[in-house]
Amino acid sequence: MRTASDNFWFHGIPPLESGAALFGEHEADVAIIGGGFTGIAAAYFIKQRFPEKRVIVLESEFVGYGSSGRNSGGVTGLLGHSCLHMKKKLGIEKTTRLLQFTFQSVSLVEELIKKHDIDCDYERAGRLVIAEGERQVRHLEEQAKASEEVGAKTLWLEKEEARSRFGGVNVLAALYLPDEGVINPVKFLRGMKRAAESIGVEVYEHSRCTHIEPGPMMSLYTSLGSVRARDIVMATNAYSNPLGLLKYKVLPFYIYQITTEPLTQGQLDEFHCKGQQNVFVAKNLYWAARFTADNRLMFVECDTLFFYDIECDYSHRPSEYRSHYRLMIEKFPFLKGIKVTHQWGGRIGITLDFLPSVGRTGKHNNVYYSMGYNGNGLGFGQLAGKMLAALMAGENSELTNNMLINKPMLGIPSASATYLASHGLKFYYKTRDRLLEM
Repeated sequence: MRTASDNFWFHGIPPLESGAALFGEHEADVAIIGGGFTGIAAAYFIKQRFPEKRVIVLESEFVGYGSSGRNSGGVTGLLGHSCLHMKKKLGIEKTTRLLQFTFQSVSLVEELIKKHDIDCDYERAGRLVIAEGERQVRHLEEQAKASEEVGAKTLWLEKEEARSRFGGVNVLAALYLPDEGVINPVKFLRGMKRAAESIGVEVYEHSRCTHIEPGPMMSLYTSLGSVRARDIVMATNAYSNPLGLLKYKVLPFYIYQITTEPLTQGQLDEFHCKGQQNVFVAKNLYWAARFTADNRLMFVECDTLFFYDIECDYSHRPSEYRSHYRLMIEKFPFLKGIKVTHQWGGRIGITLDFLPSVGRTGKHNNVYYSMGYNGNGLGFGQLAGKMLAALMAGENSELTNNMLINKPMLGIPSASATYLASHGLKFYYKTRDRLLEM
């Protein structure tokens, strides 16, 4: 499959061994649709709380195939567009409370890696947000002030210190977020799958759920089998699901990225980069770069694309790779002629308020869900799994009493309206970015 050959995260790891497909009729206590970060985490934490329950995961392709294996490997507790955006939308008090909760995501990922000895190239390297122009500096100063007001740990870097951390471009200032990490998401997800299976979770791959019959007992159907379960978890995020849950509320946008061959020592010296840290430019539709554990440059241009037919797969787009390469060489001319070894794309689930929703719904109150991560699903997906397990247990705690639980989500009523609105939103952000570059 293209994902396994062109996606860098599958490079240098043992050949993929897909699990068995669901075959025949099954009874389960909990059936989970989606074998990505949320689905596997939910299965793991639910089984931990209820070891007597039979927990089944249905993955349409193989674990790591979808968005969970196609991202840049950034682990963050930050939700929303930015602290500045969240503060404007929610106010200081609500944003502070929410971030205090969601920043647990990074520690939770680290805890799971340590507990299960998952080899996934993890490093708490932080995120560096850089300004290349004076207007970007002022915009970054606003972000720094908002971060301080809501209690997010940041460090302001003046020109010389900023360039000592990343000198590949003309950096005028930077904002450093130390409590973020980088990871190989496929290695991590495979490790979590093994951890879930070790406590009795059953993961069936190549088992797309095509139809669900609601009721006190839900019936889920695949091409080769079926599952009857009292409770189901919808962990599909940017992908469609058989219930049509949150359709036109979680919008599937595509992001593409490229990875180079390993850099020479001379090329690495040009960057003055410390560790694998993620580097973002201070724009709405940003470009981002990070180094892998074997010293390759991974480059992303966040010119997100939305397509009218949301059921089709647009994860391979050569024109986007060429555009990425041109911008990468424009930013880092000393890389001219370097070879790109991997190039791929994937979906992210965007919501209109840039926040996810985690909850419980359905006529019989037996449908659980977590969706709408806006590109921040690697860390939050683990916390969401824990939240879903707590909801299922009827727990009264911070996991079940926060503003994300059953949070109403705004939607757009049709495919046509969604297409027009998404392109209108992109035009708005591009206009704002042009102003930042003036």
